[in-house]
Amino acid sequence: MKNIWLLLAVIAASNVLAAPSQAQSQAQSSATPSCDDVQWRDTRIAKSCVAVIERNGKRYVKLSGKVTKKDKDFITVLLDHSKEKLLWAPDLGETVSIDGEEVAPMSVAIGQPLRFYVPEAQVAKQ
Repeated sequence: MKNIWLLLAVIAASNVLAAPSQAQSQAQSSATPSCDDVQWRDTRIAKSCVAVIERNGKRYVKLSGKVTKKDKDFITVLLDHSKEKLLWAPDLGETVSIDGEEVAPMSVAIGQPLRFYVPEAQVAKQ
């Protein structure tokens, strides 16, 4: 199985999901985007799509997987459903939310399940 090499800027769930009530009302009144609406760059990632959300006019793809490996600069996540490996290089200052607590990405444990959001532009055809 080939690795999918994407350097992702994973957006902390608290930043993506915290939207003003007006934006939530607008999102509810329009059609809800789905994984089928994305023009995927790689169908292997498409298989791991959990949902697509729109916040502040920008769409994000929700992916899920489990941490399988960590080294000094990268975290390897085995994506659910497709079983493809995704290499993530967290940016300085990024956080992930685990059990409601914001932590540094490199502090996640091997075996830790993750659900995270990626800007659609990083996984869609351009």
